[in-house]
Amino acid sequence: MKYLNNISNKSWLIVTQSCLGGLVFGYATGIIVGTLDPIASKFNTSTVIKGVIVCSILVGALIGSFAGGFAANKFGRKPLLLFTALTCICGAIGSGLGENVATICILRFIHGLGVGSSSSVCPLMVAEMVPIKRRGIFGSFFQISITVGILIANILAYVIKGNWRLMFCLGSIPGGLLFFVWLVIAESPVFLAKKSTTTTSTNQENNENQIETQQQNNQSTKFTIIFSKKMRKPMLVGVLLATLAQLTGINAFMYFSNTIFKDAGINNPEIASVALQVWNVLTTLIAIFLVDKLGRRVLLFTGSIVMTTCDLLIALFFVVLTGSAKGWSSIVFLFIFVGAFEASIGTLFWFVINEILPEDSKSIGAPVINACQWTFNTILSFFFLVVVEYLGQSTMFWIFGGIGVFCTIFLYFNLPKSLGTSKNTTDDISIPQDQLEQTIEELENEKNNAINSSKLPPAQIQA
Repeated sequence: MKYLNNISNKSWLIVTQSCLGGLVFGYATGIIVGTLDPIASKFNTSTVIKGVIVCSILVGALIGSFAGGFAANKFGRKPLLLFTALTCICGAIGSGLGENVATICILRFIHGLGVGSSSSVCPLMVAEMVPIKRRGIFGSFFQISITVGILIANILAYVIKGNWRLMFCLGSIPGGLLFFVWLVIAESPVFLAKKSTTTTSTNQENNENQIETQQQNNQSTKFTIIFSKKMRKPMLVGVLLATLAQLTGINAFMYFSNTIFKDAGINNPEIASVALQVWNVLTTLIAIFLVDKLGRRVLLFTGSIVMTTCDLLIALFFVVLTGSAKGWSSIVFLFIFVGAFEASIGTLFWFVINEILPEDSKSIGAPVINACQWTFNTILSFFFLVVVEYLGQSTMFWIFGGIGVFCTIFLYFNLPKSLGTSKNTTDDISIPQDQLEQTIEELENEKNNAINSSKLPPAQIQA
């Protein structure tokens, strides 16, 4: 038991929960590549119903990311980890056992709730519980785990092709592992400190300073704080980052990858897609090694320029080239786009949104920004095929390129130059690793003192 207490707040355990959360995210969203066609064949579904199947987990993730952030602020980060683990286990196994499309969609929606909550709570715990000097590299592990989860999903889609029930059920494994991490991991000391401050303020109502602190804490939990003057720019930057992450074409590139490979004359596009996912994982490592050396701003701005250039060039290729020339030219810039995405916004988004917001509004603002990127993802996934049918492939990539130009210009003038440093905000939340154990120990002592001084039995004292 003492050993478990000693490791409960170690950086490697915090990173482990983030990695498992990323695997939950990546595998659950990526496995639809191998399951959609077999499900459509078995139940004879229309194109619209196929879109519903795809988007069911995304709608759940949208709600889970939004509500999960508020729940983490009210109940703590640890309960959200348990929620993520249980919904992953139940949603994955239930989807695999579903006997009709409606059941599959409902259980994929439930699974999506866990996926969304993981995208809110896992990066947040890293931001709050690891030293600021290592926050960049440790925060990047969430995204690399997402890419690994997608890669595993693509490999399984090829190896056990057609067995959609098994593919869905295997998605419960990262949830099960996350459950065991939940058993030993400590609650975020930032949440415990806030909770302790609130309790102290309540018990000392005659102290004017404490009452003022309590009023400030209550104000910081209100949704309206995101509309305050000091929050306008951080929220706007966050929404633009969500736009850059989803509306510059990453999902379109992934969707059209097989078509591009076929145009280039590749006979086995499924193998080529797996190779693309391997590249996806490898380029994430670029961000991990460079994020603390070059800085967030440099990576985000450079990645945005490269992604936008690739969008515009591929749009041009769809117009002026044909056959294998179009295919091979598109393949080159497909790989460049994916590399730029993963080396910048794809990896940095999850923890940068926690860094641009002030501490008193982080738990409210971050879920809203996270929900925006899930909203963009859902809308694009549902309407993409219809839009392409009426507007054409080239037009879509011109649109992506235009959005990229806008985001690049906006980020250049508005992204904080001190992003990722202690100067970025006056309310930096990072607590040095050597203080974590002391913080938790002090809070435990306060709890024990309350129990000892109370006339009630200890079992009736609420922690």
